[in-house]
Amino acid sequence: DSLVTNFAFQWLNVGRMDNIHPDPALYPNFDLNLRKGYREEMRLFLDSVLRSDRSVLDLLRSDTTFLNERVARQYGISNVSGDQFRPVKLTNPNRHGLFGKGAILMATSYGNRTSPVLRGSWVLEAISGTPPTAPPLGVEQFPETEAGKNVLTVRERLEMHRQAASCNSCHGVIDPMGLALENFDAVGQFRTVDRQAANQPIDAGTVLPSGLAINGPVELREYLAGNPARFAQAFTEKLMMYAVNRELEYFDMPQVRAVVRGAAKDQYTLSSIVRGIARSDAFMKQGAAGAHQPAGTK
Repeated sequence: DSLVTNFAFQWLNVGRMDNIHPDPALYPNFDLNLRKGYREEMRLFLDSVLRSDRSVLDLLRSDTTFLNERVARQYGISNVSGDQFRPVKLTNPNRHGLFGKGAILMATSYGNRTSPVLRGSWVLEAISGTPPTAPPLGVEQFPETEAGKNVLTVRERLEMHRQAASCNSCHGVIDPMGLALENFDAVGQFRTVDRQAANQPIDAGTVLPSGLAINGPVELREYLAGNPARFAQAFTEKLMMYAVNRELEYFDMPQVRAVVRGAAKDQYTLSSIVRGIARSDAFMKQGAAGAHQPAGTK
């Protein structure tokens, strides 16, 4: 239980969802029951993957989640009645894995709109293990729609933001990941038009820094799951940090990579990663606080 509600919730920054207060004028159907439902769905989903010792890659690609009537209705799923949560096989591939979870989609939004920047940063940090650099001091703020002017989509405002070279250097890496999730609104509902921008069609197409063109959450998930070692390493880094209760240093990384190589033989099951971490020097030879220097240093 602690592995889910402490480690996994921290790793995925689920708690940020509780700080998001959707604008009732924009999202009149959002209520406290939905917020609680999203959290419970995440808890049960993470528990089902980790406790049953499945591959951690199932966190990205699983077609099963846990719903009650309130959450199912938000997802556009029928035939789920009552307050009790139960496993549901998802027929909409956009909802598979972490990218389709309302808790994640809310936690990476604002109360009045989606945020491809927050979502892209979350993907880079939590899923790819390549966190973006912090924005420089004095960077221009994201342009909100000005009163009396044409309402622009979030994508159009991001494109304006990236016109500054100082912004594009970071946003050119961050934004593509987040734009692929634009079909989900700020409270996790799937959409094909942006009702806040005169019902303009949602464009979830994007080009990754590598030059690969993708469109929507399904193709983003396939791209990331196509490199299982990368996701397994991101997961292992976070779990090792949790295990040794400190930030990892450069001298820890060979051990992380060794754990991932060993876990690959078992398809990256949780137990294979846990065993690897428990046998590592970082875990077995922990010293007092502040004593984590590599051999040969003072």
